[in-house]
Amino acid sequence: MEIEGCVHFPFAGTRRFGVNKISTKSEPRYKEIVSWIRSGIEDGSLKSGDRLPTEMELAERFGLSRQTVRHATGELVEAGVLTRVKGSGTYVGVSPLGRREQYRNIAVISTYVDSYIFPAILKGIERTLGTRGYSTQVSFTDNKITHEAGILKKILDKDNIDGLIVEPSMSALPNPNIGYYKALRARGIPILFFHARYPDVDGPLVGLDDRGIAAEAVRMLAGRGHTRIGCIGKMDDAQGLARYAGYLDGMAAAGLGVEEMNTIWLDTWDLEHMEDVSDTIFRRLEGCTAVVAYNDQVGVSLIRMALARGLRVPEDLAVVGVDDAPIAALCPVPLSTFAHPKEALGEKAAANMLGMIEQPGFDGNYLFEAEAVERESAG
Repeated sequence: MEIEGCVHFPFAGTRRFGVNKISTKSEPRYKEIVSWIRSGIEDGSLKSGDRLPTEMELAERFGLSRQTVRHATGELVEAGVLTRVKGSGTYVGVSPLGRREQYRNIAVISTYVDSYIFPAILKGIERTLGTRGYSTQVSFTDNKITHEAGILKKILDKDNIDGLIVEPSMSALPNPNIGYYKALRARGIPILFFHARYPDVDGPLVGLDDRGIAAEAVRMLAGRGHTRIGCIGKMDDAQGLARYAGYLDGMAAAGLGVEEMNTIWLDTWDLEHMEDVSDTIFRRLEGCTAVVAYNDQVGVSLIRMALARGLRVPEDLAVVGVDDAPIAALCPVPLSTFAHPKEALGEKAAANMLGMIEQPGFDGNYLFEAEAVERESAG
């Protein structure tokens, strides 16, 4: 029995689907099949909806066990490149037997509606999707996983979207909502994260090169002669962890030692109430002449608190932030920072989501480098 739209392969002799069988000791054998499928998608010989040969056929022709074949295709199913249909087979992308209706509607979930970053990101998303005839439905979690759960449940109940662009809540912490994301993936809905992603959900990330930016911030301060540089990070945010890793990279590259007491971890609540923990912050920063701040909100708050304590910025304490928010230039001592691409990030996230919808196996990952905006706070 033949199914319309299936791909048929000649199995004469020892031919391996038109590719040479290459094996290396450094790579697991199942990667041969993974590479062959991805190459077929890239060159167009495998198209969305095409059915793969059976596990037995693949095992025979690649000289592997069925278990190894299933491991290879299972990896690609988990990545959203393939779909298994019980009693029918394994298909490229979403199978013709289970292809979703095109609603031309993309859901967008962000943490904060009033942040200085998201309005520009949303503008970029809406403009890019709008030119392709897509609408957007926007929701906000206030960085609370309970709000995120309610939004995801409504999306699943309505079942009227073609893709999800999401900024995760409390992305550095274990999340009880992972099941909702897996349910969306099971329905063939592509998921793209921006700013950060959950490690337990397979999906590409469009964001900043947070690690590289923090390392560059240290380089900026070390280049001005600072040898005792502190760091204020955000503990419940994957961006905060990445920026801390970059801070460590920068300190190592500059040949500077890291003092544990000079690393201060804040959570979402602390960020909104920094004055309540100001005594702890300045006690931990004693001896530091410079600080890499998690973002501009932290950097500006730190400068204001330092000035209130009689410290001079940058003479006594130099500060560098991230984002180039409007408040950075309006700070009593204008804040040196790194520019967030904002609108360009939104455009890229939307463009990559369209790529994921139209081309199974599309790599939607992209990290932006950020340019330094040097002002008085770094000296």
